[in-house]
Amino acid sequence: MKKVLIIGGTYFAGRVFAMIASQAGYSLTFINRGTYSMKFLGDVTEYKCDRHDLEGLSAIPFGEYDAVVDFCAYEPCDCEGLLRSLNMKTAQYILLSTGDVYDRSIRTPKDETAPLQDHLGDCMAADYMWKKRNLEDEAAKVCEKLGIGLTILRPAFIYGPYNYAPRESFYIEKIVKRQPIPVPADSDSEWNFVFVTDVARAICACIENQGTAKGQAYNLSAPEVITYKTFMETLRKAADIEFETYPVTVSEVFSQNIPLPFPLMASESELFIGTKIAARLGITYSPFETGLAKAYRAFKSVYE
Repeated sequence: MKKVLIIGGTYFAGRVFAMIASQAGYSLTFINRGTYSMKFLGDVTEYKCDRHDLEGLSAIPFGEYDAVVDFCAYEPCDCEGLLRSLNMKTAQYILLSTGDVYDRSIRTPKDETAPLQDHLGDCMAADYMWKKRNLEDEAAKVCEKLGIGLTILRPAFIYGPYNYAPRESFYIEKIVKRQPIPVPADSDSEWNFVFVTDVARAICACIENQGTAKGQAYNLSAPEVITYKTFMETLRKAADIEFETYPVTVSEVFSQNIPLPFPLMASESELFIGTKIAARLGITYSPFETGLAKAYRAFKSVYE
């Protein structure tokens, strides 16, 4: 039985991972701020502690874990502070990073050999991306010093049930409430998705195959290239309600502050190659049509 310590892990990707890991028989321990309990999973251990409370972390009883999975490292020293403060032993630290750590000036699809960002960019999310980029370096240094195997996961846009980011839910809410949906007719952007269950299964695969996964970074990205046009076509197949759309231009989206959730211009496009983890650890990706249908059913019940 695998023993796993989860940092955060009660909202979206972490919640789904915990559910799948529990079903697989993993013994789960959580450290988070206690906003949501995971006791519904059964026999789990929970410690209420903010990760920035280093004194509180050091007071948590000693534990031995096969892996630590960190879903909420965002700020400088989050990785080092956690790993140095916890009174525990582990073979593996899995850091949930982002595909946005790659150099954004590269327009071709990026695999794990692509260069990473080397400066703070100028897009709206640049601060988040830059912090994640630096946390990868921080995690590598502290894991090397502590003798812990590091695995870094870099997902594309994650979607699916429990997603708190207003992405697919932005559209599903409008469908359920019979509101017309704006579609940027002149958008030339492209992007990739990864279904949340695939992320969870990838984490399990990294834990089950530590010899292969330690010391590696893996993109998590399904192969389909998505545009606003293909997204809307797939959404119509997923929905059980007819819905109206209306065209807007990219300039109108900006001038009217329409909160569309995905990139609008080719210069913002980010495409990734997620075949390395599939080849080495045997994971498969859910077709976008299948995943969006599941997301639609989950969110429809929320907005009805």
